[in-house]
Amino acid sequence: MVKKVFGVILFFALSMGVSVEVWGNNLTPAQNLINNQVNNRIGDMSFFGGISEGVRLPLTTEQLILDTGRRQNGRDTTVMRYSELIFLSGEPVQFDGNLTVTRNGGVDVTSPVGSFTINHVVAPIGAAGDVNVARNITFAVNYRLEGSQVIFTYEAQRNNWTSTITVNGEVFTLVPAMSHYGISIIQDMTPGVSYYRGDVSGRLVFTNAAGENIVQDIQGSFHGYRSPWSATETHRIDVTVTTPEWALQYQIRPSITLNKVLQFVQNEPTAISFQGNFREVMQNNVGLRYDILFAPNFMWDVPRTGVVSMDIPNAFEQLPAHDLSFLHGNSAEDDIRRLFSTQILNGDPRFFQPGHAITRGQFVAAVARAVRLPLEPEPTARARLQPDTSVFADMPRERPEYPYIMAAYRAGLAVGRANSMFYSDFPIDRQEAMMIMVRALGLTSMGLNPTPMTPFADDPLIAPWARREVSVAYMIGLAVPDQNGFFNPTRQLTNAEAANIINELVEFMRVGLISSYADQIVNIVQ
Repeated sequence: MVKKVFGVILFFALSMGVSVEVWGNNLTPAQNLINNQVNNRIGDMSFFGGISEGVRLPLTTEQLILDTGRRQNGRDTTVMRYSELIFLSGEPVQFDGNLTVTRNGGVDVTSPVGSFTINHVVAPIGAAGDVNVARNITFAVNYRLEGSQVIFTYEAQRNNWTSTITVNGEVFTLVPAMSHYGISIIQDMTPGVSYYRGDVSGRLVFTNAAGENIVQDIQGSFHGYRSPWSATETHRIDVTVTTPEWALQYQIRPSITLNKVLQFVQNEPTAISFQGNFREVMQNNVGLRYDILFAPNFMWDVPRTGVVSMDIPNAFEQLPAHDLSFLHGNSAEDDIRRLFSTQILNGDPRFFQPGHAITRGQFVAAVARAVRLPLEPEPTARARLQPDTSVFADMPRERPEYPYIMAAYRAGLAVGRANSMFYSDFPIDRQEAMMIMVRALGLTSMGLNPTPMTPFADDPLIAPWARREVSVAYMIGLAVPDQNGFFNPTRQLTNAEAANIINELVEFMRVGLISSYADQIVNIVQ
């Protein structure tokens, strides 16, 4: 009856080019997505076949601080541990040092094109050892905006490029005038995940003490994504080394995976005032594999394959585990506890009513917190005196879900009906919920068939506007049939059911997205 009277509230990802001023923000949804995520880390392993510890994902408290405002496109410097295999002497030798990445500027979403620079410096830690790399390279970065995507081109600046490599006393010096290095990247911003892929191409010409040229020809590609709960980047680089005496062809595959896991820690009840709590653990897994593919002129024994890894300690944060004993026996008890612990559900847990229907406003706000959409800063005192400029007539600023609804609106994730109503207090059904979550992940394109079919017994009842997303939700495990094989697309969600599927969304971003990415997008060699 609600749908017959009021119609369905439509949620579209990147479907509106409307510009609305909200606390001084007059950007389109696509511009907001770019503004929120474009500074996510790309290339922090460098582009020369090395690995670094990367930049870890923020833990919950850090993320809550970040959520209160957007990053600025100023100068940003990060120092990371770094390892790289060097093949210039004809056999793989390992260098360990630091990689310093400095970004000078960034993307201006109000301009369709622009430029800035990124500087990579590789140096030893302390005194140089038998294997040493001293590399300083500045990339001129040009970019252009295409909807929610950004296309980058990196070009090494010969007048800002030095590289000296030492292997057991033999020194190799880069000749910048004879060398070039270029990178092309496309990055796609969705409300919850930033996806990207790119290609690298270059020729590095070194000279040794005898005046001989050693040439490295490099071709490769890389893929990655970054979300609030996990991130990964994998390179596949083919290199040919040519000298007057020998040639060598090898492939190197560096990868980094970061993810946050939530663990419950039980305390001794008699020794402490609470029975246990959650511990959020930030894990980094970094490594590379190399394979020598072609080495016809070698007169010595060279390992044809090998693996290099980097031991990175975990980061921890203690989170509360609220007393939800009144929910004992409820199938969603653990989901609810986890969501309150990570602030995806907020308020007083004692007043949580699992059997009540969750409203559209409550659900969208919870999803916005789950994918960590950044909120606008609180308006100034002067701005508070101005007339209410809320996009939706039924969503005044005073409502607690207002900043999250506006964050979802700015990300292109949620828009209201033509009469500018959001209908925040009306229940949400299962097909609408699945549509929102899949679009938050940016995976709608996985349902490419214009009228995709699902195996649900009630498939014909799924609305056309939700069919693609429901089919994707089934593919990735968010939508599961009941014991009779039904999806029940128009059934209203209870708070407990919403907690279950939102926690499944978070778990997919923690773990499932990593495995899906590895299995379906790029073949990561473990």
